[in-house]
Amino acid sequence: MVIHFLKEDHLAALKLNVEANEKKYHSPVNDWIYDFFDGEDPFVEYKIRIGDFQFAGLGEEPGDLSRNDVENAIRLYGAMKELSDTQASDERLWAGLCHCDFWDYMQNRWKSSRTVGDPAQSLLWRYFFNNKNGIRRALFRNTLSRLWWLGRLTYDADRKDPFELTRYWEDDFSTKSLILFSSNYMGNTEIIKGLISALMELEKADYSLGSKKRNIYYQASQYLNVYGGTHILDYYNADEVREKVIWHMWKLAEN
Repeated sequence: MVIHFLKEDHLAALKLNVEANEKKYHSPVNDWIYDFFDGEDPFVEYKIRIGDFQFAGLGEEPGDLSRNDVENAIRLYGAMKELSDTQASDERLWAGLCHCDFWDYMQNRWKSSRTVGDPAQSLLWRYFFNNKNGIRRALFRNTLSRLWWLGRLTYDADRKDPFELTRYWEDDFSTKSLILFSSNYMGNTEIIKGLISALMELEKADYSLGSKKRNIYYQASQYLNVYGGTHILDYYNADEVREKVIWHMWKLAEN
């Protein structure tokens, strides 16, 4: 499958004029982009070809958005697994895919979502990288890059289902992803695998901590952030992280 990225100058121009073009982002087709550049093609074929795939829920009425997002993270990462972390941090790629190859998916994903606050700011988050809160937050907020990065950070080839940890996000995708991408350990897959393994084990043991399930995830993640302030988490493997999280969470429940 051939995909495209946005040329640097054209990316900057679209980003600068997002408020003026705001209504055009609700168009079912992206022809307006070529008109905006007077017929010039702002897209360039990417040097890497990806596997063919179909987004879940495309053309259908939105169902469970969290489950669809996780399923699409699995499909997108599965097709684009060969990308390096550097390539997957390039705004030109994700903005290009949002405006070109996956325009239909973007329209389908956001068609029933209520925009909170400034519509132009929402478009900057969804279609571009809004770097005012740092690159990590930008990677999480872009509609497509957050799917790829969730797959990248949770994929485990040693499991019978390599995406078993990814599926943990089917419940409350947005909140869990926000906490993950705001963490100090975001780039370490061993830590993330250990954390999610621990949370899945606690879930099977009917562990509870207050009325909201997200409290468990939040407390475990907060523990690793604090622990990482006095210890070098990068020295631990996934099993060691899992054991530490489980020990901490049971101690927390006891207290």
